[in-house]
Amino acid sequence: MSPASLPAANSYAALGADNALRRLPVRPTLTRPAEFGAAFDARTLFYDCFRHDDGLRILLVGPPPVSLAPAYKATRFTANGTALRPRFFRSLTTMVTELSGAPAGTQAIGVALGGESFTLPVQPNSCRALEGRRVLFTINRNNDLGWIREWAEFHAKIHGTDAVIVVDNGSTRYDTAELYATLAAVPGIAAAAVPSWPYSFGPIDRSVRANHYWARFLQIGSMSMVLRRYGERAYGLLDCDIDELAGTRSGQSIYDLARQSRGGLVVFRGEWIEATGGGTSHRDYTQRLTDAKAALSPQRKWALDPSRPWVRKLSVQPYWHWIEGRALFSKTMPADALYWHFKGINTNWKQDRTRPPEGALETDPLLAAAFARLAG
Repeated sequence: MSPASLPAANSYAALGADNALRRLPVRPTLTRPAEFGAAFDARTLFYDCFRHDDGLRILLVGPPPVSLAPAYKATRFTANGTALRPRFFRSLTTMVTELSGAPAGTQAIGVALGGESFTLPVQPNSCRALEGRRVLFTINRNNDLGWIREWAEFHAKIHGTDAVIVVDNGSTRYDTAELYATLAAVPGIAAAAVPSWPYSFGPIDRSVRANHYWARFLQIGSMSMVLRRYGERAYGLLDCDIDELAGTRSGQSIYDLARQSRGGLVVFRGEWIEATGGGTSHRDYTQRLTDAKAALSPQRKWALDPSRPWVRKLSVQPYWHWIEGRALFSKTMPADALYWHFKGINTNWKQDRTRPPEGALETDPLLAAAFARLAG
């Protein structure tokens, strides 16, 4: 039986090239390199517009307004001539806009912002289609399809993943149909979606010490979209990149750990798996540095039980390594959970990770056992 192909079209809006209005970075007077300005997304307003899980409200997900805050505040949202009531839920890197009062059957909304007018189709909500599913999601650009298949297969076999959302950021090596077909061929995957977001990924901003990655609007925006458009009724959501595989020391599913946790949010650190030899897949790599400190991948990953009441608040917004606006005491860091970060599974888009390792190596027994289970 073929997996369900979930609706993945999105509704995008950006200021026109001839519009003088632009988003400025935080603290715009700081000196920044020219490459920052070239990569900074000054024009995107919304990545997507879709119906809320309740069937009544409409949600828009986009970058934070920053200097465009007055323009957003003056925006007029309409549906079939009816003015809609907006509420804005913003954080450092993204904003969710809630629209109330749309007439029944609204298919599109009108947006008047910054002297321009946009018509945005209201995309469907797929949360009910994924009710009870174990959802794995990430963003992708030009990762090898074999890597993507193994990433999905590992989580399906080891953790029971049965739904996958991969937001594609303008891959040129294949199209979204090929990417969907790769996911659909993985045993155990019952539903998949490949939204195409070929927009600016955003730069690193070294001038803002608190968060160098604040201007990478697209990835953080895509995570709020995944939660609100696909994931609110899921059994669990797992955030892992293509070069990351989640594990547990006990062999328990990471989704079950989140479901059984006190507050619904499990956070865990990982370890680097070195790029030894000339392997072409995750299972070709099982070695780590014997120096535990050097082997540590300190960035945190997370698994979420979205059924918890606090997750329903639109001020709750997923980030790479944390959940913004999470409830007090919702997070636990069980010793059972970890992830493996593969240096050899990388296009080196950010830095060269595929160089030979320096230092003594040892085989990670948990990872080797997981791969044996995958093969068996």
